[in-house]
Amino acid sequence: MQDKPTPFDAGRAWTDAMALLNGQREILLTITGFFIMLPALLLNALRPFVASGKSETWMAEIAAWTEANFLWILLVAVLAALGRLAMLILLLGPDRPTVGEALAAGAKLLAMFVIMDVLIGLMLLGGSLLFIVPAFYIFGRTFLAEAGFVARRVHGPLAGLTAGFEASRGNGWRLFLMAAIIYVAGVILTAAIGSIVGVIGALAGGSGLDRFLSAFVDAVCGAGVSLLLVLVGVAAWRQLGEDRNLRRGVAR
Repeated sequence: MQDKPTPFDAGRAWTDAMALLNGQREILLTITGFFIMLPALLLNALRPFVASGKSETWMAEIAAWTEANFLWILLVAVLAALGRLAMLILLLGPDRPTVGEALAAGAKLLAMFVIMDVLIGLMLLGGSLLFIVPAFYIFGRTFLAEAGFVARRVHGPLAGLTAGFEASRGNGWRLFLMAAIIYVAGVILTAAIGSIVGVIGALAGGSGLDRFLSAFVDAVCGAGVSLLLVLVGVAAWRQLGEDRNLRRGVAR
């Protein structure tokens, strides 16, 4: 008989996430900036997606841009994965690793970590084909997979997925809702700041500056959302995954 799932406390998770940020602010911001923000900025600035404004061709334009820049997009995604993995090792590693040690350990685990993320992406795609809602639930159930991948120290894609599913049992929708709030807030903030800097860039003269400022805002806000999701994921893992392991007597 399974034990009753612990209800996820979003307020506690947010408080713990902010405590984690305050405790290692410089290190976390540096990793986020170098591995997540900077690659995204370079991609958006050097290989920008410029829409024609025609709604009927928007999807085709996105597909064409993605195909033309696939290798660059892949490189940005892999660097972002390494950044998230290094932060998870710093926050969840039992041996209090240095930044260099976390990056070295992350590089060794990166292939398995990326494979796990690809599997999650395929699961989300499958859920999206079933009228979207199942994808939301799958997202909530896999939200703790990256933290579980590091914390359980059984570094395989399926082991990470299993850990995420175990820790999120009974809390899939709560986890999805918190992540969705962070993401939507990031989108709104990006749009608000982007509209302001767009006007400033246009007044300052030239589409080049306007385009760079827009890419900068997108990269900074996107990196901030990524950092917050990592921190909330770690806080939620400690609340759900570690507490459950303690009750079951599982060594970590």
